[in-house]
Amino acid sequence: MMFRRQALKQLEAPEELDDVVRLATVPGWLLTIALIMTIAATGTWAVYGTVARTVRAAGVLVHSNGVSGLDATASGQIVKVWTAATVRVAKGTPIYSAQKADGTVETVGAPWDAYVVSVAINEGQLVQPGTRVAEMERLDAPGDALQAVVFVPASSAPLLRIGNTVAVSAAAAPSTVFGTMIGVVNSVGAFPETPESLRAFLGSGPDVQALLAGGAVVRVVVPLQIDPASPSGLHWTKASPPFQLNSTSQIQAVFTIAEEHPITWLLG
Repeated sequence: MMFRRQALKQLEAPEELDDVVRLATVPGWLLTIALIMTIAATGTWAVYGTVARTVRAAGVLVHSNGVSGLDATASGQIVKVWTAATVRVAKGTPIYSAQKADGTVETVGAPWDAYVVSVAINEGQLVQPGTRVAEMERLDAPGDALQAVVFVPASSAPLLRIGNTVAVSAAAAPSTVFGTMIGVVNSVGAFPETPESLRAFLGSGPDVQALLAGGAVVRVVVPLQIDPASPSGLHWTKASPPFQLNSTSQIQAVFTIAEEHPITWLLG
């Protein structure tokens, strides 16, 4: 009886035809508009925006001819070491003097203009022909700048092209403070490197096994933008560090191999 009474009361009530029917709330409309705008912006970016496709690899800073070993040519005892590591020397600059068995002293000079990477002898040391005396980088011209030599995984090397842009960061100069050095790919090796070829080019400084830890690598040469006014002699995207980077300094390189529209990812 209770439900019947309520039903009859509802039938007797007049119809409220002039009431506005609200299909959605204001917050609901605002959310819908924001969603449509987000979809439109995403679609526009996917069609007209670009995303860089990159390859990353490790390497070193080095001069163009790599590191060469200077070996003793005669037996004797070292009586004077004239140079030290991280020094630039001109051709003919004394490197060391050695006293031979007959008592004569021979002074050996630098065979070319060079950057001395390391010195492997001490005064009083006995040397024989072939004893490593120093490791040096030949400089073809005064002011010859360091360049990046990057060892790219062999699987990624075919993606690189001459002229690809490269951003290079150095372990000794944090990119958050100094930014990166900029260069372009100058050459891509035709064959994978071997431990022997790496040692022949880099000398005894860098850890060759670490470079090969991920598998075969290909040598890629990247000349860097120079800035004679900066302390480092190289151009940096933020600020030059207040010092020169040593040869064989460790670096990380990021190669930009393509600028792609995101829509192509959906279209294959």
